[in-house]
Amino acid sequence: MGTTGIGEGHEKTGTGATWQADGLRDTDVLSTATLTGFLERGLGNGVVPITMTDYGSDASRNNPISGNACVRPNTGGATNSIFVDTGVVCLDGAFYNVGSASAFNFNTPSYYNSRFNAGGMVLPSALNEECWVLVIVDPELSGTNNIGLVCGTVVDTSTGIYPQMPSSHLIKQSCILAAIRVTYASPLVVASVEDKRVFIRGGPLPLTALFDSSSTETDPLNDYGTTPALTAGNLPITNMGLLYARDPGGALPGSGETHLYYADDQGTAHQITPLSRQDKQTISYTGPGSGGSLTYTPIAAPSTGGEHVISAVWFGSASTQMCPLREGIHYTVSGSTITFLDLATTVIAPLGPLGIGDVVFIYTYNG
Repeated sequence: MGTTGIGEGHEKTGTGATWQADGLRDTDVLSTATLTGFLERGLGNGVVPITMTDYGSDASRNNPISGNACVRPNTGGATNSIFVDTGVVCLDGAFYNVGSASAFNFNTPSYYNSRFNAGGMVLPSALNEECWVLVIVDPELSGTNNIGLVCGTVVDTSTGIYPQMPSSHLIKQSCILAAIRVTYASPLVVASVEDKRVFIRGGPLPLTALFDSSSTETDPLNDYGTTPALTAGNLPITNMGLLYARDPGGALPGSGETHLYYADDQGTAHQITPLSRQDKQTISYTGPGSGGSLTYTPIAAPSTGGEHVISAVWFGSASTQMCPLREGIHYTVSGSTITFLDLATTVIAPLGPLGIGDVVFIYTYNG
């Protein structure tokens, strides 16, 4: 966490939260809930840090006791109630709004989904009894703001044992927000809270270039094997798009670089990067050999043998005369440099010969 040392885990003392001052820390026992959280993030499950994105000025970005979907006890209120602050969570590819501004009692049976709690809600009921309760995102409990609870085995700590965290939530993908240690009293008490949120950070996402099994630079739409000995994937698949990176190769824009592609479910590959943009500039023609530089380098069209995606129109006599020009006949392009040929000889009547004037270029470049 940003405000804690790496050896202090999620129960840092001195944060102003007395409810995190005791209990096992992550460095004492690496709990299953912590391991599950990291695994779920690898599957793309976690809290979206929609209000915690500024490293410089957002004090709650990595604060274990505040922020999106943070779980905390109802300090100053009922000891058997907790808050789950509002937030957005991704679980199994779907997004859910969780939490609210209201506290709720953790000994409310409706929060304990029978799928994860086969015996129902079983909490401490006698002196010295304790258990761990996981606060998870449960899409099946929409009436609870998608918050669910999973109770662990109740133990008598006077016998020298410590309660273990439950694992029944592992039968499905799950996003754990926190673990609360519940001790017996009347009413029950939140003895401590361990923050178990993992955040889905916003990019960048690195992709390596993708080739077919022969290592050629063709669109790997139907072959994702790394060697010819592997069975090729049967792609594309109807109703599924595919995002991948590869080197376009050949004379395509971006040859020799890795770019992003999208393959639709019909087997058509669409190059996403580099992004093509257009610009419009004016260069004066004062005679053969004159010219100038465009701000950007126009891209070449592979099907034209090297000509560029560019058009030019000569204007003269206060722009009352105009004449379209063609690359290679009336001007040349080298990089971003335009060089005019002799428009007095290359353009004949009735449009020419052409003399001094302005030439407007409209061209496409990679932005």
